[in-house]
Amino acid sequence: MQEISLLNSVIGPVMRGPSSSHCAAPYMMAKLVRELSCSNGETLQNAVVRFDPRGSFAPCYKAQSSDENFAAGLAGAKLTDADYREILGRVERGEGFRFAIEVTELDNNNHPNRVDIELSVLTLDGETRTDLYTGASVGGGMYYIDSMNGEALFLTGKTATVFVWGTDAIANADQIAADLATGENSVLDVSHDPDHDRIEISLQSLPDVKAFSELRTRYGIANLRYGGASQYPVCATDDLFSTSEAVIAVADGQEGGSIADAALVLEAKRLGLSREATRVLFRERCELMLRVVAEGFDAKPEDNVMRFLTLRARKVRDANLPSGLGGPVLQDAMAGALSAMERDSNRGLVCAAPTAGSAGVVPGTLYGLIRHGIDIEGATDALQVMALIGAVFAARGTFAAECGGCSVETGASAAMAAAGVAQAYGGDAKQCFDAASMCLMNTLGLVCDPVGGDVEIPCHARNVAGVSHAFSSAMAILAGFDAVLGYDELVDQTVKIGALMHPDLRCTARGGCAATKTALRMVEAVTKSA
Repeated sequence: MQEISLLNSVIGPVMRGPSSSHCAAPYMMAKLVRELSCSNGETLQNAVVRFDPRGSFAPCYKAQSSDENFAAGLAGAKLTDADYREILGRVERGEGFRFAIEVTELDNNNHPNRVDIELSVLTLDGETRTDLYTGASVGGGMYYIDSMNGEALFLTGKTATVFVWGTDAIANADQIAADLATGENSVLDVSHDPDHDRIEISLQSLPDVKAFSELRTRYGIANLRYGGASQYPVCATDDLFSTSEAVIAVADGQEGGSIADAALVLEAKRLGLSREATRVLFRERCELMLRVVAEGFDAKPEDNVMRFLTLRARKVRDANLPSGLGGPVLQDAMAGALSAMERDSNRGLVCAAPTAGSAGVVPGTLYGLIRHGIDIEGATDALQVMALIGAVFAARGTFAAECGGCSVETGASAAMAAAGVAQAYGGDAKQCFDAASMCLMNTLGLVCDPVGGDVEIPCHARNVAGVSHAFSSAMAILAGFDAVLGYDELVDQTVKIGALMHPDLRCTARGGCAATKTALRMVEAVTKSA
């Protein structure tokens, strides 16, 4: 079963904060468990989020605003809410509900981004109930919840989910599912857990609340919980993206052999939408990325909350460089990448592509293309190709820097962008993958070492480098250079090398740039002044 979606998992999610692993997934996980615990009219009273001291959340959750995103998700906030960043302070004071983070040994610590979430809720009959959820953020905004009050499950937020307990529920599972799938809503899966007298129904979307009331009356159901999809619902779980060969075969089957069309065909299948509807979503995502870049350029110095960096994107874009140095396309693309990252680090709304730590490379590249002769349709085609390259990476590996270092963030995003540039300037499917391969060759073993845990130094510089890798790789391939080594093999090696890295080199702020004398002095200075 494969749930990777181009719009959800690769050029998404849309989020707030500097890290998709530490911001986007926490928000979605928290929002989902709140919905599950409060399905029957309960009121959230207390929430405790627990991290293991040996994991990556513990040293970075404040600097990377994980606490803000857990709090906002538990409050049921929308990403566009004006008071999004104020929620944490309120709930820490006990306004609405009490919120706390604890760093303590977890029973299950098999992933660097492991988390336990304990919720206390007030039921309609005035009693207090405690629910315990366990799960992990696994990179690029993807996550799973794997237990609820000791019952094993596997929720990824890729569908709306309804749980019903009771022997009558198991006996009437198919009919209950049919009752919930009203209108154009579809049942995607029905599973049974006889050990807990539980059925799980996956749907495209949740029905009206009235449907749940009728369900309880009709079947005498006492215990029912539900949560909506975190992103676009995944309707097909076929293996679509595991090899570049299979993807190219789909491209070859389209008129003209377009890899951009292959992306559209595969994502439409994944989301259960028409190609036309899927194209609209890709264009909207492209326009959102360009808007993020524009907002970054318009940012005012007084609104900057970065601890170490000042706003430099507009200065880079408008600089009068010596003639012949780089070129205007590359300069604009680099400036666009910086602009998106500055928006990201200032907690603005951004799109992880594929992660927040690498959220500048793809938008910056699109900005460079748009500024120099590629129209919005061509840029959307390029984005589709970028997403497809990233999907093959995700299918074979991970976007979590905690597992693979920065080579799975800016390395992956540079590979994606290189393929998009090749597409924009007439490259075929093989050339797109070869351009991506060149980027991975040049980023193998790249460490993740954010100074002070903030996604600023060297992250912004790495996004600039990612854009440079993308354009130089595409140029070399289109000019006739042979990458030789296949993309799939290089993804596999990227993952293997990441696993061999010392933990201090994988997003803990304990190695690399973060361990330099200058970095340590900077962190000490900002900590004292806080």
